[in-house]
Amino acid sequence: MRTFVISDIHGNNELFRKALKEVAFKKTDKLILVGDLIDRGPESKGVLDTVLLMLESGLDVECLMGNHEKLFLDAVLNTNNLNQWLLNGGDKTLSSFLTSSIEKIPKKYFDFVKSFKYYKEDKNFILVHAAINMKISDPFSDLQTILWERDQSKYLDSGWLGNRKVVHGHSPKSKTNIIKSFADGEQILGIDNGTFLKKEDYGAICVLQLENLKVKFIK
Repeated sequence: MRTFVISDIHGNNELFRKALKEVAFKKTDKLILVGDLIDRGPESKGVLDTVLLMLESGLDVECLMGNHEKLFLDAVLNTNNLNQWLLNGGDKTLSSFLTSSIEKIPKKYFDFVKSFKYYKEDKNFILVHAAINMKISDPFSDLQTILWERDQSKYLDSGWLGNRKVVHGHSPKSKTNIIKSFADGEQILGIDNGTFLKKEDYGAICVLQLENLKVKFIK
């Protein structure tokens, strides 16, 4: 069994499907998506549909909540939240559903996104969207940090983390820096290469295989 981790697809369904093909993803594999499947890119509905189809086909896919999923869920609560979501790429998500009204998005998509967990941990890894606050008694209770924090280093407590590694997305890093962090054996590993960024050393989906800590960049 192989375990793959991808972050921050941001509505790029074509690239997401290409990445799955590149690693020859199959039924014995597991895929963990660490948030921000939607917004900014043109095909947020397509990304969600791809994941739903994979799940219906019996494939092992687990989705974690990102700040953009939270913005999406909160957007139905009031106008301020809706405007904040739209300003952060939610307008592209609406377009992918061929509507200008969030009320027109089918309930099954909200139910699906609500099912996303906030973190995943085992004896070797902790997976979150953005960061984890290791300085408090219950690090997993600080959802603001899990979804939004840009600087994981200020929350690092090596005693608490032990031999585990944190894998996260949220903050785009250059391909060079991502590769270097793995080569240096760092405990905090960011794998967001900024799929929506049109600049050198960015713009790929980074696929991490947990078993061997190998990364592959798909553009």
